[in-house]
Amino acid sequence: MDNYVSSSAVSSANVDSLVAAILGIGAFAVLIMLAVGIITIVGMWKILKKGNKPGWAALIPFYNSWCLCEVAGINPMWILIVLFAPILNIIPIIGTLAAFVIEIYFMILLYVSLARSFGKGDGFAAGLILLPPIFACILGLGSSEYIGPHPMKDIIFKNYQPQSNQNQSQPNVSATQGNVNQTTTSTETSAQKFCPACGSSIEGNVSFCPRCGKSIN
Repeated sequence: MDNYVSSSAVSSANVDSLVAAILGIGAFAVLIMLAVGIITIVGMWKILKKGNKPGWAALIPFYNSWCLCEVAGINPMWILIVLFAPILNIIPIIGTLAAFVIEIYFMILLYVSLARSFGKGDGFAAGLILLPPIFACILGLGSSEYIGPHPMKDIIFKNYQPQSNQNQSQPNVSATQGNVNQTTTSTETSAQKFCPACGSSIEGNVSFCPRCGKSIN
């Protein structure tokens, strides 16, 4: 009887220890995920601020990815494609593979374009893909400056023009107009006449120099 009671007590203690260990591991995992989430939000917040987007967008799912697409210069419609890609899972094997390829391609497209838009190479983009929280903080909190959208070549939206490039089109038109005006002025100056006798400037279509009376051919 004593042996039975002793065995039951040991078993109960073992169960309590196991439960405590599981709860401890679970709490530790929750803390790790929370820390990773906070680090990711902070990094994304700073990246969006550098890219002239609202930092608070980092707190809103899907909208934060939409803003990152605009910063990187890729078509934000990719967000909808990735969002609805899991529907392809209803097709056995092929559909699941297609959905997986779409998600991987978008991740590469976004992070490579984002890295290039901050003057970083494709090696840094690999860091963003493999360790997004750490490299997002490096990009957002570091000294890297946003140099404008530099998107990777998109095989779907080939003719998409980043918004920043569209905004820069007007100054180019003004500069072109300025060059035309300068060319016109130079042409008018070169067409100006001078008297062959006294060298005086001749304005207008006249036949004789108003200064010396020499005939102007």
